[in-house]
Amino acid sequence: MSPKKRMDDGIAAARTLVAEGDFSAAAAVLDALMGDPEILTLPAQTALSLPRRLHAAYLHLAKAQGDAVARAGYQFHLVPPPDLLPPLFEYSAAEQTAITACNRQPVPRVIHQIWIGNKPVPPGVAAWQHHAATQGYQHRLWQEADLAALGLPDNPVYAAMLARGDYPGAVDVARYAILAAEGGIYLDCDWYPACEDLGFHDLLPLIGLTAWAEPVPRNTGIGGLLLGNSFIAAPPDHPCLHRLITRLPQVLNLLPEAPAWWSTGPLAFTLAARGGAVSVAPQTIVAGVLPDRAPLAAVEAMRTQAFNSLLIAWKSW
Repeated sequence: MSPKKRMDDGIAAARTLVAEGDFSAAAAVLDALMGDPEILTLPAQTALSLPRRLHAAYLHLAKAQGDAVARAGYQFHLVPPPDLLPPLFEYSAAEQTAITACNRQPVPRVIHQIWIGNKPVPPGVAAWQHHAATQGYQHRLWQEADLAALGLPDNPVYAAMLARGDYPGAVDVARYAILAAEGGIYLDCDWYPACEDLGFHDLLPLIGLTAWAEPVPRNTGIGGLLLGNSFIAAPPDHPCLHRLITRLPQVLNLLPEAPAWWSTGPLAFTLAARGGAVSVAPQTIVAGVLPDRAPLAAVEAMRTQAFNSLLIAWKSW
């Protein structure tokens, strides 16, 4: 049996034991996997020198046990080796000066969203179109033909993600290209507007690069702050976005079997963006998080309770 099959079978057994409440037996199964030197050499290594899926299994166990300390430690270190990616995102003094100059530029009042694949466009898009019109913004929904006109099929990372059906990874790449070309506010399609009487300009400076901080700290190699890429505001031609786009092929070469949030998503975005100053949106910009496929009535109910917030996290599909 291959090392990967042994690991996969062991993790499945451990998860079954966790579901049954037998935490000590689950820990014994995972510890046995840790004692297998062939398993420890499998790719997608984390900061704790563990294969990512084994690391995630220990995190799953810590959550089930209610062990807050172990949970925090496993979450913080569930990243690639922290010295691996930062060298790709080091900026010279001249580059930092250019970033600072761009951070003085206004963000265009246009909301960008992307939807690719065969599923119907989610209802949140129409809600954002209405919100944009109410607040005096433009709204653009980008689909495959629009992205092709922007030249995305020529981007090797986008093309590779699309070819293997990795739509989240392809959309990661596309959002950076759109903002680098046109600037504005990018929103994932699993955001829904929390209210109509506030716009982004009411709660954010809309100058330079702005992002939302993920609630869980991670060992990024340059600190514990992880920026989400599901909401980004930027002026056009931002140097950090150009650097990210050019470095993504190297990131994927270094992390060929990594999840999207390591390679094309929040981690790589954080390393690129924090080469200069970044405005961090207030956590209160998010009114709340709803379960996937919650009914629209639940969204409307949350909207009635939302104050000084702009976003509701709701994956309708």
